[in-house]
Amino acid sequence: MDKVTGVVEKYLLPAAEKLSTNKYLKAISKGFSIILPIIMIGAIFTLLSSLQIGPYQTFITNTGIKSFLDFAPTVTTNMLSLYTVFVIAYYYAQDNYMQSDALVVGLLALFAFVILIPQGSSVVAKNGKDIIPVLNVLEMRFLGTAGLFSAMIVGLLTPAIYKFVLNLGWVIKMPEGVPPAVSKAFNAMIPAFIVAIVFSLVRSAFAITTFKSFNLFIYTVLQAPLLRIGNSPIAFALLVFLCSLFWFFGIHGGQIVMPILSAIYMPMAMENLTALQAGQAMPNVLSNTWWFIYSSVGGGGGTLGLCLVIFFFAKSNRFKQLGRLALPASLCGINEPLIFGLPIVLNPVIVIPFIITPLITFTIAYMFTKLGILPILNGMQISAGTPVIFSGWLAGGIKVALFQFVVVAIQMLIYYPFFKTLDQQAIDEESAIENTK
Repeated sequence: MDKVTGVVEKYLLPAAEKLSTNKYLKAISKGFSIILPIIMIGAIFTLLSSLQIGPYQTFITNTGIKSFLDFAPTVTTNMLSLYTVFVIAYYYAQDNYMQSDALVVGLLALFAFVILIPQGSSVVAKNGKDIIPVLNVLEMRFLGTAGLFSAMIVGLLTPAIYKFVLNLGWVIKMPEGVPPAVSKAFNAMIPAFIVAIVFSLVRSAFAITTFKSFNLFIYTVLQAPLLRIGNSPIAFALLVFLCSLFWFFGIHGGQIVMPILSAIYMPMAMENLTALQAGQAMPNVLSNTWWFIYSSVGGGGGTLGLCLVIFFFAKSNRFKQLGRLALPASLCGINEPLIFGLPIVLNPVIVIPFIITPLITFTIAYMFTKLGILPILNGMQISAGTPVIFSGWLAGGIKVALFQFVVVAIQMLIYYPFFKTLDQQAIDEESAIENTK
């Protein structure tokens, strides 16, 4: 055990610390967190519109409610990249010495992203014999999930360009007495022009390639291959393993793993949600919602089952008290009371179930989904604190909600013998203290 700890402390923990403080991953993680209300609105309206209940569908179609429900996803899920590029650039600027310019940088990133969106076919109107061009339309595909990786890149590049221009001193300085808002606008003028020129050149350069646009290049070369890798259960299982391992050594595994999980698996969830809205088969078995629904029910390490074992089977006074205190939080996916109260950190007795439990429940859920026993999760984003069972119902319906009972039962079976060892140790310690009185 000491040798393993030494290896982890020497090689893995420094890498984990760098990941947790990486400014790019932090901006992406914060960005996805802040747009969760937008995602939730689109998801809820999509679910209400897509419930496959015959009389319900007939009612909402005949009354016009369905068209009402279908509009919200059009401006939320189907335009997710627009919101993403703004918030990522905003948080990157805010966290990297550009706090006063964060809003401007966010708007410039949005502007740069729109520059890169390819135009679709012209829309025309007929006026008698004449055909009158009305407007050129942007290709909606890249405003939604297909443009998410492009949005991340633009959201990180724009602040870098802005800061580079500021460091060169290329700003228009207004005299004292000018209102701050006006002064800030003029200060941003030259950096804004540079951003416009750079991304216009990028657009023109890609227009003469076989890809025809920056967005299609990123989707083909980066996003699609990463999504294929993400669909591998091995990749997801590795993130689950690393999260548990970091928690065991006292490092917040979620803070390290979640940015990676969001970057790769949230676009997959959004693709499923878009397919559900269109009435098509959902393309991705895995998505970021698997984390809360199957692998980490009760928190990192899948500890709701452990908490229930403590609550119902603890004999020592210490663990009886811990069970009562930890259970309400654990039902909502918060397990810090167990992590530090059991404790799980650096506890050699509990490390094995803490690592293997989420891997086992994930593997069983994956097999059942591939066999068609469980449905593919619909892409609904589950926020931290959503109670178990309710989260399963939101993400996949009644089958998934019922399967979460199975997940918790599996957790309890795995944790039970290991906890009984800890409980007996606590009983012996309490008896020893009583005997010394």
